[in-house]
Amino acid sequence: MNILFLSIGRLSNIEERGIYTDLLREFRDNGHNVYVVSSREKRLNLPTEFVNEQGVHFLRIRIGNITKTNLIEKGISTIMLESYFLKGIKKYLYNVKFDLIIYSTPPITFEKVIRYIKKRDGAKSYLLLKDIFPQNAVDLNIFSKKSPIYWYFRNKEKRLYQISDYIGCMSPANVDYILKNNPEIPAEIVEVCPNSIEPLQLERLC
Repeated sequence: MNILFLSIGRLSNIEERGIYTDLLREFRDNGHNVYVVSSREKRLNLPTEFVNEQGVHFLRIRIGNITKTNLIEKGISTIMLESYFLKGIKKYLYNVKFDLIIYSTPPITFEKVIRYIKKRDGAKSYLLLKDIFPQNAVDLNIFSKKSPIYWYFRNKEKRLYQISDYIGCMSPANVDYILKNNPEIPAEIVEVCPNSIEPLQLERLC
């Protein structure tokens, strides 16, 4: 199975321990072909690259700055993520037919990328819902529900849910919240999918 994982994280080493690297290694070690498309902020001064490292294909796409910057640049860079990722996938992964797309929030701006791959390849899609945005930004008083920014991202959020074949939430309370506030989502596609880690084997010292 060819698996595409979309992330704004750097994911510089697949052998590092982490909730996403542990999951992707599990797919790799079970014989699946794993492709990771991740971001590379321009402040790092590195170009887009497509490499195979430790049995996993990495497409690291140069984007604008979304961390360690001001809110305006972060906002613009977040909005532009879709176009950067879509362009990179069309250029470097045009000959790979994907069976499964996995993506997490944040961000919620991968909708067009996922829609393109689903239409092109007939792939299934799984959303790992870690943060509920833009509601968490409202809770933090970053902007209000009356703001055009809120409604822009709320529409993005709804479209992301719409194209997701399955939605994995962190807890039963998250499942209830998503279904209550998005009644158009079929309840049968929403489930609890907490963080996954590879257990460590501990040896007794005595």
